[in-house]
Amino acid sequence: MKEDHRQNFLDAVQSIAESVFDFHDRWSLLDNKKPAHLVIEERKELLLEEVNELNDEIDKTDEDKSIKLLSREAADVLYVSVGHLLALRNEGLEAMYQVSKKNNNKTKQTHFFDKKEKKVKKLNI
Repeated sequence: MKEDHRQNFLDAVQSIAESVFDFHDRWSLLDNKKPAHLVIEERKELLLEEVNELNDEIDKTDEDKSIKLLSREAADVLYVSVGHLLALRNEGLEAMYQVSKKNNNKTKQTHFFDKKEKKVKKLNI
């Protein structure tokens, strides 16, 4: 069961990545001549809008909350974030690999889950 969930998750993330690439290609949004910081500055409002929509969904009253809408807003944040990394070209790709490697190297021998802060933290060893 865990392996099915893992594969479904990986397939969904790949679907987002393929869609982001195709979307940017279709609309000629992959400008290799612009400086990276300018590209991200121009995209900043897109990400802020999606994060704000996610926050709005999180802050709804209990009777108005919807897991379907919450999931879609979270997926929108992911979609735009992946677009940011694509726009950063090779540096964006390298960053994704670096962050994956960094987090893959966090083990129970080097880190712990802080229940109060709800995040993984480095052990003081």
